[in-house]
Amino acid sequence: MKITIITLAYNHERYIREALSSAIAQSISADEIIVIDDASGDNTAALIEAFIREHPEAPFNFIRNERNLGLTASFAKAVAIARGDVLLMMAGDDVSAPVRVERCVDYLSAHPSAKALITNADIIDGESRRCGVLDNCAGMTEPASLGLEGLQAWTYFLRGRSSCGAAAAYRAEVFSAFSPLSPGLFAEDDPAAFRAMLLGTCDFLPERLVAWRRHATNLSYGSGSLRGPGMAIQYRKCEAMVEEMIADAGEWVMRYELQPGNEFGNAVSSLRFYKSKWALWAAAHEGGLSLHKFFSAVKEMAEIAPPPSLFLKEVWRPAFRMFTPFLVQRLMANIRSQR
Repeated sequence: MKITIITLAYNHERYIREALSSAIAQSISADEIIVIDDASGDNTAALIEAFIREHPEAPFNFIRNERNLGLTASFAKAVAIARGDVLLMMAGDDVSAPVRVERCVDYLSAHPSAKALITNADIIDGESRRCGVLDNCAGMTEPASLGLEGLQAWTYFLRGRSSCGAAAAYRAEVFSAFSPLSPGLFAEDDPAAFRAMLLGTCDFLPERLVAWRRHATNLSYGSGSLRGPGMAIQYRKCEAMVEEMIADAGEWVMRYELQPGNEFGNAVSSLRFYKSKWALWAAAHEGGLSLHKFFSAVKEMAEIAPPPSLFLKEVWRPAFRMFTPFLVQRLMANIRSQR
């Protein structure tokens, strides 16, 4: 089983050496380590090149994007050239435990139906101090396999778990069996986990094998003062991410000429519901009153026919956001964050 480590870096000059050091310090060495610098504006690329020169024996393949492509486009670029049977993500600001590759390979070898494996992680701050636990496994204490079987209507396919890409390992077929991921998505992790469930299962291993760094430039980091019109861009990316999963579901059915069951229908209905939910929040955060976009999303959600209580629950909050001045919202958010 060949192993590829994929490290995506962007403005990670403070952390990239620690991340790369953890990649080459694994108890089982990777067959290749693909490092992509997404046109960083700091000294990240130079530090990567220096590290590679210092470790000529390590199987690095360094690519520097001429312009910033974003997370999913850079990830797709790495996947396209990867030669491994298993692809492990190692973010340029995180640190992997020395046994991470070994534990993931052992698990996937013993569970052939598992197409993806997500572990837990320690949370560290910008100074590498441990400050919590990232519980991607939703409180589980034993490994678990998650497929579409038993998925209830209006339930998101992960059922409370997290697909955190920084703590993920994927079989290569998760990507080779589908069209390349579209650029401009919020992240690659939910689509990859959903693809794994279409092909088999997405498994969860409740071991902390990654130190996941939380700092001000995280993709998923935010505070009250950062909320507002700029968030609409992120919500549109979330909407595009769910749209990608809906397209993957259709491609899977057509490619394999399948007759999907009720669980598949529940999954697609749920995805359509969440797509309209993100569209509501995007419209609510855009400048001015995006009434046309907002009510188009309301109409799309209503056409899926969710339970009335769920429909009202998901509509009123972004509606309140839309008609409350942004400055008032930011003040309220800052007050809450200081409690």
